[in-house]
Amino acid sequence: MNLHTLRIFTNVAKLGSITETARLLHISQPAVTAQIRKLEREIGIKVITSKGRGIQLTAEGKFLYEQGLRLFHLEEQIDEKLKTFLEKKEKVQIASSYIVMNYILPSIISGYKLENPDVDLYISLGNVVSVERRILNYESDFGFVVQNNIGHEDLYFEKLMDVPFWFVVHPSHPLANKEVSIFDVSEHDFIYREPGSSTLDLLESIFYAHNCPLPKIGLQMQGLPESVKVVEAGFGVLLAPACSVDELLAQGRLSRVFVEHVEVNQSLFMCTRKIDGSDHPFVHYLKKNLKKSEI
Repeated sequence: MNLHTLRIFTNVAKLGSITETARLLHISQPAVTAQIRKLEREIGIKVITSKGRGIQLTAEGKFLYEQGLRLFHLEEQIDEKLKTFLEKKEKVQIASSYIVMNYILPSIISGYKLENPDVDLYISLGNVVSVERRILNYESDFGFVVQNNIGHEDLYFEKLMDVPFWFVVHPSHPLANKEVSIFDVSEHDFIYREPGSSTLDLLESIFYAHNCPLPKIGLQMQGLPESVKVVEAGFGVLLAPACSVDELLAQGRLSRVFVEHVEVNQSLFMCTRKIDGSDHPFVHYLKKNLKKSEI
């Protein structure tokens, strides 16, 4: 496959426009169209169709676009790595979900940077799906997520530790510091996390597993810190990682709800590409210092 042609197609797919691609690459629109047709003849399948004034990817086109992105991200990563050899400076790119970055990684990243001042660390935040995508697309070296259901044929997940989750409410809430059944707690307003959140999936799985109706959605919010603040202000029940609420509980600004026969844990996983492995000084430092910490 001609990489020049693939690069042009990848830009067309990304921009959704032959005109914009021609402008970006400083070539004519007919030249872009000709390259797309050449690609389709070469691989024997149609990759785009017309849609109004724009274009639409076929199913095969979407697959080729995703693989093209990965290929050219890898090309960029190779260039970056070669630069580090010349500059004698290493670059580490980390993708993390919000829970891990806000409550688990900060002290580890800080300590590693203090011990290795010549290493440049770049952190990107996102949900589980975006972390996996960044690893697959060679945009990050390591990914860190908290969840239970993991698996991707091109990724390797290594469990690092368990993270307990607790039900919490405001101290004035009728369930504060009480031991109740899951059916009792389901009758109260809950703070639901946004679609795509692993915490939302966890909440739903708990109630499904106990054949209990899902609680009423009092609010649906994006972001764990924002959700905690709403409960601290006096509204709703929230399922949250213990590490995000332990200080507020100790200060008496939140209270736990103890649900009978329900103990909730999620796993902290490190995510890498299968072909790369995880034998890196940062990984060794991470594992050594996670053993010293208590979540």
